[in-house]
Amino acid sequence: MDGTTAAEQLLHAGCPWWDLREAWGEPNVKWCEATLCGWVNEPANAWSNLAYFVVALWCVWRWRATGSRAMRRFAWTTGLVGIFSFIYHATNNFGTQLLDFVGMYVLVFLLVALNLHRVGWLPRQQVGSVHMGLTMGCTVLVPVMRHFDFPYQSVVLVAVLVIIGTELHLSRRKDRHESYRDFWWAVGLIAAAAAFSVVDVTGLWCAPNNHFLQGHAVWHVLSALALLFAARHHFGLEDAGGSQKPTASPA
Repeated sequence: MDGTTAAEQLLHAGCPWWDLREAWGEPNVKWCEATLCGWVNEPANAWSNLAYFVVALWCVWRWRATGSRAMRRFAWTTGLVGIFSFIYHATNNFGTQLLDFVGMYVLVFLLVALNLHRVGWLPRQQVGSVHMGLTMGCTVLVPVMRHFDFPYQSVVLVAVLVIIGTELHLSRRKDRHESYRDFWWAVGLIAAAAAFSVVDVTGLWCAPNNHFLQGHAVWHVLSALALLFAARHHFGLEDAGGSQKPTASPA
């Protein structure tokens, strides 16, 4: 088996999901973990998504205890990310990779829309339509970017940078009731998560046959923790009144 790709080694006609892979094509990225001929193609990368479910359940618990709209938003969006990412890493084809991106778009573009409202650039009544428009528009663009061999992962990166940038803008004029400690924890964790994902995909840290620990699996765990702190941050703003109204009048 040495000298061949993971797919050539272990995937073949008759494997679960092989027909989907033939119909939809391969994803635009191959993570380090070897792709197995089984119902779960990438065990480490798939099962590490349980971290999102744990965070989602914690958000549900906080939502039920406090009635927080922020916790309700993070509960369903984080759970969606975990479900779609698990499906993708279990099946490993472009069709389910697109589904994975839908989950990420739903989450990041909700935060983008909410932050644009908090900054004062978006009226409250347009948050939902902007969220839906960005999610649907970027989902439709994925096959186009794939056709031109453009890395559609960059859309999520840009959205995260917009979220961080607007939070930094807001932090400069926060009132004394608002704390940004949880926000900085979230930023630090997402940066560490991204580093593990990069060393995985570039092969700097790569043990293909280790189906317990992979760099991208660490990304899942650390990014889930980042979402936990992001949820805490938005909950804190809700308590302080910061998420209920924009900090400046909409243009």
